[in-house]
Amino acid sequence: MKILVSLSMLPALALGCTVQPESVYDSFLNPPLAFRPFFRYWVPDATASPEVIAKDIALLKEVGAGGLEPIGFYNYGGTQSDPATSRADWSKFGWGTEAWINTTRTAFQAAKDHGLLMDFALGPNQGSGVPAEPETEGLQYDLVPFNVWIPLGGSFSGKLPGWGSGKLVAASTALVLEQQPVNISTNPDFLGTVYTNGTRHILETRSLKDVSDAVAQDGSLNIEFPHNETGIEHRLFAFYEKFSGYREQISPERIVQVPQTPVGSYIQNGSWVNDHFSVAGAQLLIDFWENTMLDDDLRQLLRDVGNLAWEDSMEFGAGVAVWWTPNMLQAFQSLIGYDFTKFLPLIFSHVSQDPGPLPSPDQFFTSDDDEGQHYLHDYWTTLTALNRVYLDTLSDWARNGLNCRYSAQVVYNLPMEMAANVPAVDVPESNLAGLNIVSNELGAEYAAAYTQTLPELISDVKRSIMGGANRMVYHGYPYSGNYPNTSWPGYTTFYYRFSSMHGPRQPAWEYYNDYMSWTSRMQPIAQSGVPKMDVAFWIHDLTTYITLPKYNVSEMDKIGFTYEYISPSNFDLSNAYVRHGVLAPDRQAFKALVIRRNDTMTLLGAQRVAEWALQGLKVVFVGGLPQQVSTHSEQKNRIEIASILQRMANLHNFFVVPENDLAESLRSVVGLTPKALVSTEGLWQTYWREDENERRITVILYNDAVGRPHGEGTSNGTVRFAVQGAPYLYDGWTGTSIAVRTCRVSDDGITIPLTIAGNQTLILAFHKDETPRCECFGLPPGVSLHDTTEGNVLRVQNRETARDLKLLDGRVIQLEAAPHALELENWTLIVESWLPPNASRTGSDDSYDSLKTNETFQITELKSWSTISNTLRNTSGRGFYTASFDWPLSGARSNGAEIDLGFILHTARVWINDNQLPPLDPTAPSCDISEYLRVGSNEVRVVVSTTLGGAVREHWTSIMVEGAPVTMTALPPDEQMQGLVAPVNIIPYSVTIVS
Repeated sequence: MKILVSLSMLPALALGCTVQPESVYDSFLNPPLAFRPFFRYWVPDATASPEVIAKDIALLKEVGAGGLEPIGFYNYGGTQSDPATSRADWSKFGWGTEAWINTTRTAFQAAKDHGLLMDFALGPNQGSGVPAEPETEGLQYDLVPFNVWIPLGGSFSGKLPGWGSGKLVAASTALVLEQQPVNISTNPDFLGTVYTNGTRHILETRSLKDVSDAVAQDGSLNIEFPHNETGIEHRLFAFYEKFSGYREQISPERIVQVPQTPVGSYIQNGSWVNDHFSVAGAQLLIDFWENTMLDDDLRQLLRDVGNLAWEDSMEFGAGVAVWWTPNMLQAFQSLIGYDFTKFLPLIFSHVSQDPGPLPSPDQFFTSDDDEGQHYLHDYWTTLTALNRVYLDTLSDWARNGLNCRYSAQVVYNLPMEMAANVPAVDVPESNLAGLNIVSNELGAEYAAAYTQTLPELISDVKRSIMGGANRMVYHGYPYSGNYPNTSWPGYTTFYYRFSSMHGPRQPAWEYYNDYMSWTSRMQPIAQSGVPKMDVAFWIHDLTTYITLPKYNVSEMDKIGFTYEYISPSNFDLSNAYVRHGVLAPDRQAFKALVIRRNDTMTLLGAQRVAEWALQGLKVVFVGGLPQQVSTHSEQKNRIEIASILQRMANLHNFFVVPENDLAESLRSVVGLTPKALVSTEGLWQTYWREDENERRITVILYNDAVGRPHGEGTSNGTVRFAVQGAPYLYDGWTGTSIAVRTCRVSDDGITIPLTIAGNQTLILAFHKDETPRCECFGLPPGVSLHDTTEGNVLRVQNRETARDLKLLDGRVIQLEAAPHALELENWTLIVESWLPPNASRTGSDDSYDSLKTNETFQITELKSWSTISNTLRNTSGRGFYTASFDWPLSGARSNGAEIDLGFILHTARVWINDNQLPPLDPTAPSCDISEYLRVGSNEVRVVVSTTLGGAVREHWTSIMVEGAPVTMTALPPDEQMQGLVAPVNIIPYSVTIVS
């Protein structure tokens, strides 16, 4: 499964400032720092207490994190409206001030003291922006449009519309052929859709004319329009370039809630968004760091624990009508090959960002068949190239100036080609697979600030890994100290709109280590060696802001095909070549390239595909040959592209297949077989990596049951792996591994029968230098084979009569009977409720610590707390369950037993007779407890936790952030199930020794 766009032929890139261990398998039990997950750490501003920051970072270490990404949140930059919102003196405590530099120093020092790594944001809010004098070269630009109508055959004499609004970039004219009123929908923020009445205009393409040279120095223009044209009217357009004035952190001069120190320098005056389409924009940011932020002490700390310089998503489209930079038209001419000036009216018909504001209620399109879309594609192509220059400049500085690496959410939320620009950064923070390390900031779910569960969070991790991401940054960890006019449960970013607020305010925090350790074991496996794929999909797309899957992923997943998307923008990379009919043999080793009938082509891309086909790569066209190109500059190449594709039809490795059931066509027509051939009633996804240094092949399997109720979605099946070597099952929860003996070897590979719980992942590693030892295949229900210190043994569960089993070597052995499972009843439950404290909303730093009260219940059935007692509705906290059972159970002889919790809603830890069990997989929480059992009465103790969402829901109307009631900014959390809700069973087993 690949829902992610792939840049699959990039050379491997290592994380800067970290050391890779000799073997990810040798360190699987205790992964080193470099492989542990990071947390985004939101610091409200430079008023944050150094002691609290140090304490917060120490707590990250305790739960097993590897590092953090501190960012000065500054209330999401403040606000762009008047009056601005802040509860602190940002003239003294703004980003870039001496106070902020000391805050940065505190975070670096605390990371060093506690053995953590630290990514550092290059600016406030979303990691972009810089203090500067107003209208300094390198700040963000905007292009402002004006237009007037002139009757057919009329004339214009006077000042250009909008004269004085900025530097004149261009004036142009056009004939309007059609007009119609439209209701335009936009999403300028996260509060919902806004509808605006506007007008849609169709311009006669041939009438578009650049009249800039006719404009006098005082802005006057005299122009006559033809009398013999048919249409509605003429339009005169004028476009002015100006600084956007948009900020990543607002000026203190606009803050009215609290007194502000008079602004004495530009450093005290907030941070502007810098130009992300020029060298000047990057250099402005670099110069501020070099000349203001970095002293000798901070440089040394950066060398000691600095990991990545990074920028987050470019969420500043609200500050401009369109994306612009002074060099735009010259760069367009040089890159694309024609003058774009007369087509400028078109770029205001699309929002600059989604979500983003409406650029203009007047929308203009051309009379071409695609209404001028191909001109816009050339504009977006130019934007992509200019943003690449910006990224290259910062990457070079990070490597050479800071001895670190640079990370960014490349192109996220903007109309550019993501795949083209990922090579510019060392560790992309975007959905692109194929790099050795691909970072993913995850966990930001809308309306789930305090309700996101840890199984839900790591479900995102699982799906991210299957898509090629392998370095997780959890979103996020808010500063835990006091902040003005902010009530319990404490400083909360985004006004409670996005998840999640991790940290000690969460009842589960003490138990996070189980999930952090699992993530720490999954990441090195997902980073080991290189990924291998079955097929590549062509993609060349500039039309969408978010790249979504371009094919029916479940169809490909159903039998195990793995695939990624590759762009013609990357066809010139060093690893993009064919050897023995395989594309990128040293990287993903694609066995075929798939191109769909509705794909947009480029001439250079088609030429390269033709070369690869001549070298033996199988090229598969779905639904026919593509005929469309996306840009005006490619229009002239249509015939040549069609000719290239037609000539390929004579090759034996050229295929045209129907649009439906591509996976079956790849097998039956093209002759491809997945490396991991899946046969199951579920939906199993596979992710394959090969590590020649380790002589191991690792395959991660994931049973995608998203949307199914808790505890459902378990499926059985088999997977045939095209590999030779001994299979081992690695457990990401316990850090242990066992040899797989239930398998069958053939000339095609190794087939293994599996049962995978809904949303569970399994790690199978094949040790290529070992010979597999398969004992049996196709075991009956309730029977499992285990490789133990006593040899290979068969365990039988829930079977009261003995039966025979034939092994692969022909032997027949008798399986012993085992008693049925025992469901535990008669529980004592102590609920520790977490409540708001009886303290002032603006009290001391400890005023956010929840009060804890206990209530005891005797229950005979496990169910959600809200159904046990009305007093537990909307309760958050921890539950302490105890029950007992007698051992041995009545019935057949037992050699041991497992405990099974069914599923875990959030966290659960289990003790048997005061012996703590290893961490449990929340999708399949079972564990062997034989070594802890004793004859007679045995005690089971389970401690669970909830999210803080229930308590937040209960006290919703009394919560505020920075003086704003949350009832005005977000919806209350949904009610959640809490506690143990599935039956807990003791499952005895008998043992039969096989060998």
